[in-house]
Amino acid sequence: MEKVEISDQEKREVHEKVEKFQEEILASWRKPFQNPSPSPVKIVYCMTFYGERVAQVAKCLKRVVLYVNRCVLVHDGTPKASQIDQLYKLSNRKAEFVYRKWDDRFAKQRNAYLDHVEEGEWVIVSDPDELFSLSFVTDIRTILMDAEKQGINSLLINTHDVIKELDGKTTRNVSNRFKQLIFKYEEGVRYVGSVHETLLPGIHGWRSANLDPRYYYEHHKTMLDIKESGARNVFCGGGGNNVKERNPLYVQWQAWAIAHIFALGGVADWPHMRDYIRKGHIDEDLKQFFIDHRNDSGWDYENESRDPFTWYSILFPEEMKGWESKPEPPSKGSPSEVMAYVEQQYLQILGRKADDKGKQLYTDSILVGNIKREQLPEMLKNSEEYKQKHGTTEHTGSEGW
Repeated sequence: MEKVEISDQEKREVHEKVEKFQEEILASWRKPFQNPSPSPVKIVYCMTFYGERVAQVAKCLKRVVLYVNRCVLVHDGTPKASQIDQLYKLSNRKAEFVYRKWDDRFAKQRNAYLDHVEEGEWVIVSDPDELFSLSFVTDIRTILMDAEKQGINSLLINTHDVIKELDGKTTRNVSNRFKQLIFKYEEGVRYVGSVHETLLPGIHGWRSANLDPRYYYEHHKTMLDIKESGARNVFCGGGGNNVKERNPLYVQWQAWAIAHIFALGGVADWPHMRDYIRKGHIDEDLKQFFIDHRNDSGWDYENESRDPFTWYSILFPEEMKGWESKPEPPSKGSPSEVMAYVEQQYLQILGRKADDKGKQLYTDSILVGNIKREQLPEMLKNSEEYKQKHGTTEHTGSEGW
């Protein structure tokens, strides 16, 4: 039999048709029951968004609305009233919309929805580009009731990256990352950090577990989105673990924004900066800052410092003609290479950016020979943070832990 080759585009179309068909079947089954079945578990779905993301928000709401008790959506004022009304109807009138003026502080934007969550409610959160799997939302109540029985108050869910490349092709990858998107709210639960926020536990601490990999969320993004987000992280917090003034580009860029505030419409925040850059023909000094940092490499914030150059080059290739980003990878065993290894282990094992203190401690310990680099993963897994996040068992699902 002749082997038939199926293109990536055809595979993607089939995948989307199957998902649409599944949603239609589930919607028809659930139609008579517009509210979740009576259950001791109360679930609130939370998200922050702005006007450009309304279509993605609609898709996320459509996926979860039949399985949660209510929704709290925080916006920055850019969605139109008609769009808010559309989302409200799509949520079966379960959504509460909260306005908070954007000030480049991601944690405060997220805390705005926590202010509307009640003690004891289970919270599931996502960004507009994060779509929960059907397997997860249909089993969510069973999952959370099992968690209640086991004294678990925090669940981490596997990430599937869906990336649209610059050539139009879409890649799908099952990552080894588990993200804390499901937790039980209690006094003290808050987000901290400018970008790459951390969710702090409440008065009883986190008792966590990873969900079975059959439950996941898809992180949908384009390569342009990725580079724009990296640029945003540098502008708002210096990139990396909110290093701010440690990153020379952050210092240069913030000073430029203040000096050229009228070019930004009178407000030196990220939305105004983003819109200014998207128009092209930016100030030559700002463009030179991007060019000067195009080859930064080593520290996590330095890797993000390349993103403004790459982002602008994608948007306006003619303006950046003659310039390329060719970062030199750090040599094996060098301080920057060891630092990058430590950062990678933090992301893979603890699921977060490395804090400066821990990053420096482990880097120095490896460099001077106090510990071997291959010992680091086990050390992180033996940490109290890992035990709190992942519990004593690796996975849980609707049939147990």
